Amino acid sequence: MAEFSVTKFRAELGTGSRPNLFKVQVTPPIGFTATDFTSFEYLCRSGSLPSATLGTIEIPMNGGRRLKMGGDRTFSEWTSTILNDEDFKIRSLMESWQNNIVKTNYEISNTLGNRSAATAATATTVAGLYGTVMIYQLKEDGSSVPNGSYRLKNCWPSDISQIDLSYDTTDAVEDFTVTWTYDYFENGFDASGDVAITPLAKG
Repeated sequence: MAEFSVTKFRAELGTGSRPNLFKVQVTPPIGFTATDFTSFEYLCRSGSLPSATLGTIEIPMNGGRRLKMGGDRTFSEWTSTILNDEDFKIRSLMESWQNNIVKTNYEISNTLGNRSAATAATATTVAGLYGTVMIYQLKEDGSSVPNGSYRLKNCWPSDISQIDLSYDTTDAVEDFTVTWTYDYFENGFDASGDVAITPLAKG
């Protein structure tokens, strides 16, 4: 067995990935502008690199043995923590995003008797209700790491947390969490958003 080498260990690790070196950007659906969410990049104080779970299919065999195969892939919800600006700009945008989803769902449900109207309303759903969240792991020089960059596809804010108020709280800035639901993620792209390696499968 080869002896442990501190030099080789340091060379493999480099400076290591730092959890406080990251950037999150939101591309909103139609009805908002990219500039509306510019401050999100600065006020998102914490998040995570997303997770995914691959289910298991077990097939019984002779002798009581089981053949295990990869099953369906599921993508967990993603949570971000946002510093609350003085004008509640980001929180207000999130609430408006949710309001648009509720309003559109109501309009679609009330046009089901009119096939052409229902079809037109459904056709605008993805572009008008769902957006994209880009999560970048950064190096010390500020450049993004392709393998550590993730794009959450067709996402929307499913939960906006409460903000606690108290006379006893001093020397603090309010924050709140936003839980995002999305269809799947892609990773392996550069700062321009171009996929640098083959994206992960959707299913």
